[in-house]
Amino acid sequence: MAQDRGILVLFDLVSTLTDAGPRYVRAFQDVMVAHGFDRPDDDAVMPMLGNKNLSEITDNFTGLQDPEQKKQFMADCNTRCDALLTDKNWKEFLFPNVREAIEVMNLRGLTLGIYTGTREDAMNTQLDYHGIRPLVDARYIRGKDNDRDGMVKSSILKRAQIEGLVKNFRANQNNIKAPIIVVGDTKSDAEAARDLGLIFVGFAANDKKMAELQSAGVTHIVTNYGDLPDMVHRLIQPAANDLAPRPSPRQSYRP
Repeated sequence: MAQDRGILVLFDLVSTLTDAGPRYVRAFQDVMVAHGFDRPDDDAVMPMLGNKNLSEITDNFTGLQDPEQKKQFMADCNTRCDALLTDKNWKEFLFPNVREAIEVMNLRGLTLGIYTGTREDAMNTQLDYHGIRPLVDARYIRGKDNDRDGMVKSSILKRAQIEGLVKNFRANQNNIKAPIIVVGDTKSDAEAARDLGLIFVGFAANDKKMAELQSAGVTHIVTNYGDLPDMVHRLIQPAANDLAPRPSPRQSYRP
């Protein structure tokens, strides 16, 4: 069944493969209350995930804090978010048909990778929790190093992660034009892919996400992962054809 070898598909993780947004929102709300702030509404926090980093989200809701207070606030957010995933009463899922779509793309010969603004340790916990680590290529997984990347804007971090993964893949393929597709759910995902000249597919889990992606100029959007493998196959065909050997002008072929 393999027919799409030599092609890399990079997925954002949170709110693209994993429906983890509610956990991040819940953790942030709990810490806001614990630190004496008003509890923000779900709809106020959720749109910021993926487009802003934790530092920016914190400033938006708390205003400027003493640096040490802010550092503790953010550490508490990370601790609370991690704790929820190991809480037996908390349930978190992949979006519908994610696993099936990934398995189909693996069978077709695609190489699959992940980039994310999530801390590397938390990313690894999610990959194991959802059992998707064996379905992606370990060489093409990038999370956030808090010491290095903690204050880097989400859009800049994602662009750097994708750029590094693309460079590694093309070097390993010995093909500087190897086709790459990026799958994400935010404006910053789309902009990172666009800046690097890569094909982007947006995933919209709801109408708000659809509107956000459309307003960012995204033209390839899926709402059901069952449609993704065939969309990816259609999108990479022109790129793959561009790389196919061309007959010499002196040669002629007859049916």
